[in-house]
Amino acid sequence: MKKLFSFAVLPLMMLLASCARDLIPEEVLQLPKNAKLYTAYNIWYDEPEEVTAENFLKGKIVPFGTEVQIVSMTTKEVVFMAKGIRFRITLKSHQLEYMESFAKNLFKTYTSDELLSGISAVNYEKVKRGVIAKGMTKADVQTAYGPPSKERTPVLENDTWIYQVDNVKSRRVVFRNGRVLEELVLE
Repeated sequence: MKKLFSFAVLPLMMLLASCARDLIPEEVLQLPKNAKLYTAYNIWYDEPEEVTAENFLKGKIVPFGTEVQIVSMTTKEVVFMAKGIRFRITLKSHQLEYMESFAKNLFKTYTSDELLSGISAVNYEKVKRGVIAKGMTKADVQTAYGPPSKERTPVLENDTWIYQVDNVKSRRVVFRNGRVLEELVLE
């Protein structure tokens, strides 16, 4: 009887564990009262309701430092408004990240000027357009492209970061001494 019970409970437990539960954005992001939120990096998308959490480097861009209002947040997705457009980002089960840490990386309480203080005007404009260049810092790259995939680049201290352009194509950014040495497009 004990074995039968465990086989019956296991699927139920797995189902409950896979269900999304609501999160309170102000608690997740530890926001002060009436705080404004901004994107911490460029968000790339083809369809605003189907933005990939991997941040595929193609399509249109919601520039870093764009003010956002969170509509809802669960353990599986975040819905927010930016420039009058509703966006939805869904975490896939294969991604090695929880919504809480994903949201803390995606949203910040400081503006675009505060995000990249000290960057040259030329590089600032490149990052805003989602372009990187030789000599940029890892922070500049992360603002232009977002964080690299945790599956392909598990440690940010590595000298090579891999970004997905789509399900097949990727970009490899190679650093030397914390600055971009080269970028390779892989197909």
